[in-house]
Amino acid sequence: MEEKNTFRRLLMQPLLWILIYSSLVLYGLYAFWKIPVEVLPRFNFPEISIITHQAGSTASELESQITWPIEGEVMSLPNLVDVRSSMGNGTVETDIRFREGTDPQQDLMAVNGAIDRAHAEIPASANPFAEIMGTGINEVADYSLEIPAEDAPANVQRTVLANIVPALRALPGVYRVEVYGAGQEALWVQPDLAAMYRYGVSITSLLSTLQQQVVLDPGGYVTQGHQDLFIEIRSLPTHIRELEQIPVTGPNGPIHLHNLARIVRAPIPTLNAALLDRRPSVALVVFKQPGASTIPVDQSVQRTLSENLKQLPAGVKWISIYDQGHLVHSVGADLGRNLLIGGVLAIAVLVWVLGGGRGIWILALSIPLSVLLGIAGLYATGQSLNLMTLGALTIAVGLLSDDGIIVLESIYHRWEQGDEHWPGIARGLRDIVGPDITGTLTTVSVFVPLLFVGGLAGLFFIPFALAMALSLLASLLISISLIPLSLGFLKAKARTVPTTAGKALDSLRRQNERLFQVVARFPKLSLATCAVLLVLSLAGLLLVPINFLPLPNEGVLLESFTLPPGSSMLETESAVMSMTRRMQADPAVDHVFVRIGSPSTGIYTEPAYAGEIQITLKPDVNMNSLDSISNRLLKESHTGGIQLSIDTPTIERVGESLSGLPQPFVIDVFGSSVDELRNLSEQIVRRLRPIHALTGIFNNDGYLITELQITPRADALAARHMTPAQLYAQTTPLLNGEVVAEVPEGNVPLALYLRLADAPDRSIAALERLPIRTDAWTALGQLADIRMVPTPNQIRHIHGARSLEILATPTGPLGSTISSARKALAALHMPPGYRFAFGGLYPQLESAALGLGAAAIAAFVLMVAIMILQFDGLLAPGLLLLQIPLAFTGGAVALLVSGVGLNAIGLIAFLTLVGIGLNHGIVLLYRTRRNEAEGMPPEEAVREAIHVRFRPIALTTLTAILGMLPTALGWGQGAAPEQGLAAVILGGILWSAMLSTNLLPALYLHMRRKQIAKESRA
Repeated sequence: MEEKNTFRRLLMQPLLWILIYSSLVLYGLYAFWKIPVEVLPRFNFPEISIITHQAGSTASELESQITWPIEGEVMSLPNLVDVRSSMGNGTVETDIRFREGTDPQQDLMAVNGAIDRAHAEIPASANPFAEIMGTGINEVADYSLEIPAEDAPANVQRTVLANIVPALRALPGVYRVEVYGAGQEALWVQPDLAAMYRYGVSITSLLSTLQQQVVLDPGGYVTQGHQDLFIEIRSLPTHIRELEQIPVTGPNGPIHLHNLARIVRAPIPTLNAALLDRRPSVALVVFKQPGASTIPVDQSVQRTLSENLKQLPAGVKWISIYDQGHLVHSVGADLGRNLLIGGVLAIAVLVWVLGGGRGIWILALSIPLSVLLGIAGLYATGQSLNLMTLGALTIAVGLLSDDGIIVLESIYHRWEQGDEHWPGIARGLRDIVGPDITGTLTTVSVFVPLLFVGGLAGLFFIPFALAMALSLLASLLISISLIPLSLGFLKAKARTVPTTAGKALDSLRRQNERLFQVVARFPKLSLATCAVLLVLSLAGLLLVPINFLPLPNEGVLLESFTLPPGSSMLETESAVMSMTRRMQADPAVDHVFVRIGSPSTGIYTEPAYAGEIQITLKPDVNMNSLDSISNRLLKESHTGGIQLSIDTPTIERVGESLSGLPQPFVIDVFGSSVDELRNLSEQIVRRLRPIHALTGIFNNDGYLITELQITPRADALAARHMTPAQLYAQTTPLLNGEVVAEVPEGNVPLALYLRLADAPDRSIAALERLPIRTDAWTALGQLADIRMVPTPNQIRHIHGARSLEILATPTGPLGSTISSARKALAALHMPPGYRFAFGGLYPQLESAALGLGAAAIAAFVLMVAIMILQFDGLLAPGLLLLQIPLAFTGGAVALLVSGVGLNAIGLIAFLTLVGIGLNHGIVLLYRTRRNEAEGMPPEEAVREAIHVRFRPIALTTLTAILGMLPTALGWGQGAAPEQGLAAVILGGILWSAMLSTNLLPALYLHMRRKQIAKESRA
């Protein structure tokens, strides 16, 4: 007894609670200041992507020279789930997925180790680059340089690399900076074949001479007096005149290089380009570190570019193409403002209904305090403020007063019944603490299983579930500690005179009691009516547009384009010029930036016949007309034979971040022969075309392109004492080019490059005449066969097995579409050793569905367990569980009325309703059961519970609606993605409150009457 009194006295110490909550508030403020702000949650998915560029290589060459060596080492790594490679057009992408739960950083280290082991088997010019999947979403800023015609883009790019990129890389939060557009600047040695023939100098002699001219090596040291002087051997030609005087050994003595070749300072030719408003440009892309806050990084980048602009030639200026900081600011500012407005509205209605006493202001304080503690919890668990967590907090604002209102009303009710100050607080808290905890834990139990959902679903569900659970638990803690203790310490008093709004609420209560009488008279009919409304509302969702993740207007649109495989760079540039000219004439367009192909040092993987067009819109464009502008630009850029798609840059970045994940509908065809795989894929495409639920069937892997094949003649080479390798050593520098060396020049090395100036323009006949140094001179056509042959556009590997991939867009449910495809392909004959399988997102969705199903079962079991512990028997838990699906009616109707599309965030809202919809019912049925335990007949117990609990239920509903109203109405462009979420929960809460105060007690009363009648007969 003494220990109990000591504990009670400890709890009654104001200083103790001031210290506890002061510490929590200080940590919350610190977390609010330090927590990163991003667009989307961090993609910490255990998948690693390896990008390898090898310009000029075909799919078959890439497979043998790069893919097989890398896969051979990667396949030995532990915890592997899947390895996929695609190769073609000079690029290999290998995506390695590891088991769920592994550390992506450790996985990255293991993959880098495998790459190091494979280096000995892959070409020296290939430099594989590995990174954790998800980097695309960390692309925070894209800039393009507007360059006057008199300035060479290559010179400008070199200045950017030398002076501006190092300053950007030094900024806190910057992970990587990429620059592309003009190609690497070089001293380009262009051989004169006629002069080389005349002097008898082979290309290998020329190459060897150049290699021996570049020396930068240590030469030891000497001691001079009191100093040791290190010796450096340096021969670094950086000027054309220095190279021109280099002697090249010939049969009749040395010849100066200028007699054998033309030397120019020019960029190395590439199969990629950057254009700004149809003029050559240099592009700069900045990636932030994972977890770094977007806005500070973006602001630092802007400031650094502005400060260093004077280092660029006069007239050159930066044009902002994409600014993720603008989007984050828009989302954060609009959702933050709506959160604030919603909180103020919720507090205002509390004051309006309950009056302005001390207790009300304590209750009002609990809302921002719960949000702050929720943010503190997110920071402590390594989360950021993003669309998912901000959306959860915005929704939570309307719910955080729920616990506090119930506790406050219970204490006020005891005071109104005549209890003294502290005894009334104690008894009021004792009356409500059970159902209060049960209701909150029931809601939280919906989110707890989601914390263990893996895969792609976990990327989005976990941050939302954490934000909701942490905020609701903070609200519960405040409601059962801060609110009753503050009421006691601050000497708060009960209301003496009801407010006008309170009287209106009493009138509404009386109307609800009349409605309850009707529902209680016809409980079965009422239940059937609610069930019909549920079916109709869910059917109405079929009319709602569906999209993945709507984002607010960023002021930029991104159009992806793909020409037929094998199209030349010149043809691509011509087509893009025509498309951008039409776009620039659009009154909404400010600038048009084009990226064709992929730089050899970056993460992009598009070939020279594909790329992106980023369209920046004018500042005065109506931000609500994005869809119409997108459709108009798509129509303006339409060109026959070119595949186009348009979206916002951030959605595209999400797609790039998830590029290693499969597409929605994929059929993988496996086998050893590429020709047979192509034949089978064509048969499959023909059988799929009649399926109405499939559109855009895409078989680019089976598309053949033409390559020029040089096949040495063994007899001709043997007669001239040559090998194929020696022939290759002479043709490669001439046709493909070779970087002989890189000479230090300032911060950026200067390449020494050897290649024929007209190599890409030579016909087959000209190639056959190419002089090759043998014992004398021999035309290439006499040493090798040169012919055009078809070759695969792309080859894929899935876990080491060759495959081709067929893509399509399903327009109906994926499960039924897969079933239709299976029937269409049932009679397809597959040769021995060949097979096809449904891949893509279908297995992922099956896995995700199983995971979510397991989470739903776990949540259901957890909720039932909590409610059984609260209520004796199964009647109350059974009725509460029946209410869950019925609450969906309000959410579906609200979504239909709002006109907002259904998206990933909106789907989470329906899941949220599962827990939220139970709170009111738990509080009411708990009161009913307690009344019965005290001797009241069931009907009187139910009516008394409705009478007492109606006001807190109505108040919590009203504050929740007002808290979410700004976002549900779509106030602010940044709040657009969360509008569907707010609308669904707003409608669901309103309908749930009506069910809790009418249908639920009516069904309970109906079942209790049947129980009593059965007991009396027994």
